[in-house]
Amino acid sequence: MRGWRVEAEVMAQDLFLYENISEQLTSHIRSGSYRSGERLPSVRALSKLFGVSINTVIQSLRKLEMDGYVEIRERSGAFVCGSLPPDRTSPAVVHFPMLPVDVSLSEDILRYMEPHVSAGTLHLGIALPAAELMPVQRIMRLFREMTRRQPQAVWDYSHPNGMASFTRQLSHRSLHHEAPVAESDILVTNGCMEAIELALRTVTRRGDVVAVETPTYYGSLLALEVLQRRALEIPTHYRDGLCLYSLEQAFRRGQVKACLVSCNAQNPLGFSMSVERKRRLVELASRYQVPLIENDIWGDTVYSGESLPAKAFDRDGMVIYCSSFSKSLMPGLRLGWVAAGRFHGRLRELKQISSITTAAAPQMVVGRLMESGAYAQHLQQLRSRLQAQVRAMIEIVRQSFPSGTQVHEPQGGCVLWVRLPDKGDARALFERALECGIHVFPGSVFSAGSNHHDFLRLNAGNPVSPEIEAKLRSLGRLASSMLSN
Repeated sequence: MRGWRVEAEVMAQDLFLYENISEQLTSHIRSGSYRSGERLPSVRALSKLFGVSINTVIQSLRKLEMDGYVEIRERSGAFVCGSLPPDRTSPAVVHFPMLPVDVSLSEDILRYMEPHVSAGTLHLGIALPAAELMPVQRIMRLFREMTRRQPQAVWDYSHPNGMASFTRQLSHRSLHHEAPVAESDILVTNGCMEAIELALRTVTRRGDVVAVETPTYYGSLLALEVLQRRALEIPTHYRDGLCLYSLEQAFRRGQVKACLVSCNAQNPLGFSMSVERKRRLVELASRYQVPLIENDIWGDTVYSGESLPAKAFDRDGMVIYCSSFSKSLMPGLRLGWVAAGRFHGRLRELKQISSITTAAAPQMVVGRLMESGAYAQHLQQLRSRLQAQVRAMIEIVRQSFPSGTQVHEPQGGCVLWVRLPDKGDARALFERALECGIHVFPGSVFSAGSNHHDFLRLNAGNPVSPEIEAKLRSLGRLASSMLSN
């Protein structure tokens, strides 16, 4: 077929398998083996040709689509795009050897966060669903009820591990996992960030290297900076997650002491890893004895399909699971939790000297919501509304931003990861947009290295009102005017 010859040693190169195939397909497209508008061979034909699974071929085609080489048409196949992206001397995904870097983002992050409290500004920067999507009044009623009925419990310190009525409900949510989390394994924290910080302090020391996705949540990078850990950035695909091949090389070479990852509705890319890839991730952590710190704060917002965390497959206790209700219920509760597996004892000690315990009232309220089934019902509505808002915003971005702008629908959460064409500078757009009363977040702070300057993250947590639509279209015009200058 077109003279293609694929030998076994090609597949053994230091590349992730689907990336290897996509690069070969890219080479054939650029050489003219397939012309503009021509259909590539079917998924089954490519699977047979390369000797790989159909799923691997699909991943390869998705990468070609993301890189601008093909257009995937439902029920028709993959077709070569009318115009190809500029040829690059370096690959789109950085491979080993990759070097750990120090993180120095705190000043930039603070500067980009501050406008969130500005009155009269459209807040598209901080990732957060709108309060109107949450059962705020019901939560307030439960607070009043708990305060009236159990004033002593609300006033006093709670158990260092957390209140049993709350931790029991958290444990029940994992009963269908391959490796359920026992109630005694749970520690309640003041939000997810305290859980992540405690996890990092438990399994790493100053100067240690931690593997992270790139891009990744800037709060995770800030934690590494404050704790004086270094970051090793692992190539990450916007649909499939971090490159497990590259991660295994880092594990095998002893480059990292821990891995910090999000498997569901990852911020900012929005992907959810498949069950098979989550299982493989946990297997790698167990085989190489590298602790896996899982940030699952957006897990409850996955729109559809399976949202099991990697922790669900953790039979050896190598996964430190971190989550909270800040994104799915109410950020002001500051209610999170951690299930640390074999690291539980040390993490509990650090929690006690860090904040002793966590306030009782939020635990009592959320425990009641879960026990009554109200929280599960709320999640069904929340997921549906977030997905609708995300789709509405994507449509406006595609209509209003300059030609060549890339944005893909996330699988959960409420953020859009938008790439500006022609290497546009999102940091400059941040400044211009703020002058017009629009707050966005530049992509540069989602990487410890010098990456993602042409990306910005937009919050789609609010229903798309006429005002939001007008300002979003104005933001698109600003981006167009900057690129034309």
